[in-house]
Amino acid sequence: MMYQAFIFYGSSTTRHQSEGTKSWSNPSLLLSCEMVSPQLDVFAVLIFLGVVQAFFLGLVLAGGKARKTATNRLLAGYLIINTATLLEIFLCYSGYIVYFLHYYDASEPFNFAYGPVLFLYIYAFLKQQLPPRWGLHFIPFGLYLLYALLFFIQSADYKYNAFLSAYHPELPHLATQELWSEDPLGIKKHINLISILFNGVYYGLIVWQLQACYRQLKVKFWELPQPKLRWLRNLFLLSLLSYGHWIYRTFFVYQDLQDYTSAAMGAAMIYYISFTLFQHPDIFRKPLLSSSQKNKTAKYRKSSLSDADKTTMLHKLIHLMEKEKIYRDNLLSLSQLAKTMTTSSHNISQVLNERLEKNFFGLLAHYRVEEAKQILVDADQSNLTIEQIADLVGYNSKSAFNNAFKKRTGETPSAYRKRFTK
Repeated sequence: MMYQAFIFYGSSTTRHQSEGTKSWSNPSLLLSCEMVSPQLDVFAVLIFLGVVQAFFLGLVLAGGKARKTATNRLLAGYLIINTATLLEIFLCYSGYIVYFLHYYDASEPFNFAYGPVLFLYIYAFLKQQLPPRWGLHFIPFGLYLLYALLFFIQSADYKYNAFLSAYHPELPHLATQELWSEDPLGIKKHINLISILFNGVYYGLIVWQLQACYRQLKVKFWELPQPKLRWLRNLFLLSLLSYGHWIYRTFFVYQDLQDYTSAAMGAAMIYYISFTLFQHPDIFRKPLLSSSQKNKTAKYRKSSLSDADKTTMLHKLIHLMEKEKIYRDNLLSLSQLAKTMTTSSHNISQVLNERLEKNFFGLLAHYRVEEAKQILVDADQSNLTIEQIADLVGYNSKSAFNNAFKKRTGETPSAYRKRFTK
């Protein structure tokens, strides 16, 4: 049936009730609908809560100051559109769609908006701007929306039969006729396969965008230093999981009886977005390059470093940290590091600020705490005291180590070791 939608479909409750009432004008339809008993279970409640959560989060991001950034507008669209899909799946899965038959399959055209919106969001998040002629990405969506009108104009009886075919094939169908052919070109018949291929192209573009970003920053997919980059990675992975399930359903299920599992995944993604919004609100308040970073960039406007120079310097810096582990030297200073790299302290600060969003001391703390975490959970090094570990990773005192460790992990080194060595 449908995968993920991107626009909230419908209006007020009054309109829904009035159109739903029209569905009962046919006595045979009334009797048939009585055979479908609406019911709620755990999955239905989970899906409905996801609908409510997505709708209000979308409103938050689409309103006020948040809407001023293209990324938040795209994310709001992502949420509100997913609201439409989750709502339709909820109605179909619970059986309440019999009261709103004219809205059956309403979200299907958004199969052609899911990939473009996700791609544009990640592109804008990484590059602080939309690509040229970004509106062209929505041409397939617009064309299929017009084509889908051939189904939308069908009678409630016809849509009821379509619902039964997908969710209750064992129930008898009504005698009805098409007003016009709903699928004269045969597109709707193969809509899932077409949509999977279409969205697959966009997933490929997203992977290409992320890989280019990681190469530029010289970071690893599973070891991203910035919360903003981890947010994009996790959002993409959750979306990819849902996409993989869509493929599975299309080729191995053949009916829409597992729409509820897709909806559960969609709801889980919405809960993750909500959790991230409250845990890291700056991700949504500030772009990848924040205003403070823009000021830092302005500070380095007269710098002679090219992008290639910055990339080379960052690569060398990461090599010194990860391979040679120079951060273990508790007397290491920015000037000493600059001398080792045969450059100036100013250049190193510029690269750290622009590429890693860190200063020199933040960089040292990151690597020192990360190594300390590995030592604390290593059974072979369990004999080491906290003071010894602090000295090993480059701290002069236990208190400085404790403060740095707790600031980055939320707990002391002793508590961290205890939690992982039970």
